[in-house]
Amino acid sequence: MSAGLAPVGDVYDDQWKALGGWFLGPRAENADVFMSIFKEVFEEHVRLRKNYFPADPEYLTEEIKRSAPYLSEVEDTRACLMKMQEDMAGNTPFFSPRYQAHMLWDTTMPSLLGYMTAMLFNQNNVDSAASPVTTLYEHQVAQQLCDMLGYNINPRRKGPLSWGHITSGGSVANIEALWASRNLKFLPLAVKSALMNEDPKCEIRSCVSKEQVEIGLQTPVLVYNKDEKCRKETALGECTTWQLLNMDVDEICDLEEKICERMATAGPVDVSKVHRAIEAESVMNLGLFDFLRKHNIKHSPVYTCPANNHYSWPKAGTILGLGFDGNIPIALDADFRQDLDCLKDVLEGCLNEERPVIASVAVIGSTEESAVDPIKAMYELREAFKSKGLNFTLLADAAWGGYFKTMLIGSPVEDEILTNSNMKTDGFVPYCKLSPYVEEQYENIQLADTITIDPHKSGFCPYPGGALCYRNSKMRFTIATYHPVVMNGEDDPNLSMYGIEGSKPGAAPAGILMSHKVVGLSNFGYGRVLGQCISISKLFYAMWLTVAREDDPFVCVPLQNLPEGYDIESAKNLVMDKIAYKPLSEIFLCKEAKDFLTLCGPDTMINTFVVNFKGNSDVTKCNKLQEALSDAMNIFVGSDASRVSLMLMQSGLAAKAHGKGLLVFKQKLGLDQNEEDLNVMVNTCMNPWQSNESAFEIGDLFRMVVLNAMGRIEDEIVPHRFVHCDPKDSLGESNTIFLEYLTCSDILEHHYQASIKVQMSNSDKEMVKKYRSICKQNGQPVVFETVGGVHPKEGSLKLNLYDLLHRKGIEIRMRFFNDPAGNMITFKVVDMPRFQRLDPSSYVSYPEKQKYFIFGDPNRAVITHVISKFPDFQHTALLKKRPDYLTEQMLHLGVLAEVQEIEDSTLPEEIRASESLLKNRSYTIKFKGELDATIRTTIEIEEEVFFNKLTKYNNTHQH
Repeated sequence: MSAGLAPVGDVYDDQWKALGGWFLGPRAENADVFMSIFKEVFEEHVRLRKNYFPADPEYLTEEIKRSAPYLSEVEDTRACLMKMQEDMAGNTPFFSPRYQAHMLWDTTMPSLLGYMTAMLFNQNNVDSAASPVTTLYEHQVAQQLCDMLGYNINPRRKGPLSWGHITSGGSVANIEALWASRNLKFLPLAVKSALMNEDPKCEIRSCVSKEQVEIGLQTPVLVYNKDEKCRKETALGECTTWQLLNMDVDEICDLEEKICERMATAGPVDVSKVHRAIEAESVMNLGLFDFLRKHNIKHSPVYTCPANNHYSWPKAGTILGLGFDGNIPIALDADFRQDLDCLKDVLEGCLNEERPVIASVAVIGSTEESAVDPIKAMYELREAFKSKGLNFTLLADAAWGGYFKTMLIGSPVEDEILTNSNMKTDGFVPYCKLSPYVEEQYENIQLADTITIDPHKSGFCPYPGGALCYRNSKMRFTIATYHPVVMNGEDDPNLSMYGIEGSKPGAAPAGILMSHKVVGLSNFGYGRVLGQCISISKLFYAMWLTVAREDDPFVCVPLQNLPEGYDIESAKNLVMDKIAYKPLSEIFLCKEAKDFLTLCGPDTMINTFVVNFKGNSDVTKCNKLQEALSDAMNIFVGSDASRVSLMLMQSGLAAKAHGKGLLVFKQKLGLDQNEEDLNVMVNTCMNPWQSNESAFEIGDLFRMVVLNAMGRIEDEIVPHRFVHCDPKDSLGESNTIFLEYLTCSDILEHHYQASIKVQMSNSDKEMVKKYRSICKQNGQPVVFETVGGVHPKEGSLKLNLYDLLHRKGIEIRMRFFNDPAGNMITFKVVDMPRFQRLDPSSYVSYPEKQKYFIFGDPNRAVITHVISKFPDFQHTALLKKRPDYLTEQMLHLGVLAEVQEIEDSTLPEEIRASESLLKNRSYTIKFKGELDATIRTTIEIEEEVFFNKLTKYNNTHQH
């Protein structure tokens, strides 16, 4: 990297603490800092407006601002904006450690503040006259990216200068890269055709003489000579079509200029007219079909991509007239990286039939497998084929993985905390290096002719913020489109004549530039953030490897292979002994654990894994489990984000594309090794502050989600009973009540705990009042039993418990269980504070203090016992009021509390012989409050609702 261009970031002894100044924080811990800085910037913006020709009159007078229409519109703005903010609360909480799904996390504060500051000026980088400042910002950002990636930005250095620009995203950048490669591939033919055009109307005839044309055609170019079996300088006019289709990238970039210089030795040359003559013969002008026909090119041109390529690559082929078939997918190896043997075979076939190859794409960080292709070896393969007469561009799709190069810039200093036991460990997450293989690829990424990189992905910047960098800046001229509206002279820094987009926000490069300047493009800045994320991704890999217990009814298998020298047993033992639940400082002081984490897991911090039923070989059934997991761990339109406690992403691996690597993976899962595609779960680790303990706690939470999902698929349809949690409630204006599921040990389908809030019609409410009176007279609990579900389009449905409570649009038909008349009612689930299948693992033990779940709404608070395992007891009671220090929001969410006076350690003795363990009316509870604070407070029991002893489960009861 060139000294002084791309910022490297500041260096501290406790480098991990610097990250605290770069992000708003998962809990908006830097809200005051953010508001203070933006207020200062906004006030400067206001001063700027006031000071621009200060003698100009004011347009919005005080009289206007006092008028009714003005005040009404201002209030409309406020009301609409608050409504929008309310709607936005339904978005994915990407800022939370619980969000582990897509390639999305918090954006840096500098990038947000830079974006917002520039946004106030509404700059359009289509034209430097409309963006005199942000156009220059875009140049700076592009130069910084080129420098960081290893391209040459110094005119005094040998080799071509690089160039880049901002795009709306990686898709547009990838399409542009292939567009430029296609045009470059056919440029030598256009040059030769223009020089040989004898039409007197041809522009070249009016600007150069016949002698100059001949000189131009004698220009030596380096091409492959079949007879001599080597590359040899040959006059342009004597070259065959195939030879000109396989020239070197840099030589093509210099070809037009080189020819003009040679022709100028015999007289003046109007370079612009020569350029227009070449442009008239180009594929850009003629179109692909006419161009291929004119030059008698019999085989359609192609390009290669790894089989797991991003969808923008086949999309690019259709846009450029190459078709979907123009994209030749290259099979993946066992590590889900591009298989070089397969690529070699494809290129050999193209060489033998003289089929033009436009480009070969290397993915530097795939979005499902997190794999980095062997770009160094791909470059060497390209050079080998070049010596045999086949040449093409090498394109790097580092949209996701580009910023990981910052981990190789600078010398990381060992964290002092690892050697100084007196230092505080608050917020400490160690820096983990990339694996040696991945480091080698990043050390050679500059060998690619173009690199796509997305600041809005691993650069932690706001959308839209993609970028494309060219190794040779002249390659961009092949896609240039000029228009007088946006051209302001030869010295104009305008960028819009290159690339696909026209209008684009100047705010995007402003935000990126701010982030680069503050954070820095080295391992002290972005490299530190990503190094910590790499650590977290390795810990998650270790967690996914061990999340399934020995006696669990499921297995969990990571996609990425174990490091060499480890088998599954030794790896799991190492994780459980030296990594699981341990503090990060302790883990990274253990050489064995540190070495394992450095070598294991994903190339670029995306874990992929599959959960399967133990003993299942059916791929379809396994896929259904991933779908069920995805449904449970994602937010959909209209759903409540606060009820999704963990978020992961589902994706898929196509059998055809993933080849033998997928077959090997299926074997690990115990699945049939067939041609069926496989659904996978994806965990993207972009939170640099995730502690190891919380990573494994997420694993515990995930186990519970898996058990629920398995029940959704395997449970048979049986009746279920619920008890009304507040039999004294007069209902009044409310049409909602809380119901508690009645757990039973008789069959697996009843092994659940659930707390739901349901809504009913006015007529049904009156029926419930009468039913409650009957139950009260008989001294019975108010119990309802499910009959089925009703869907507005599908009608009556028989559903298992999961679908009955979770499926969108379902209303539940229930009968009055203790009513001889057998009346029925329809409920609609409006909230579900808790739904959990009981954990069947033998590792489950009874807690020292009995745990209860407390939930409710502003009108009522309910407490219900948490069942550990059978035998146990079920107990629900109504509280007099919401406990002190338990906020309304936490009551709505529901909290887990320990009742301090009830120990009954390790229960049974047939559930410690009491009709109700809560004999008193007042108890002390302990729970985790806001910001992880431990809270002790008192609860008051209003009324007992239900108590029942649960006997030991006998699995012979299964149907």
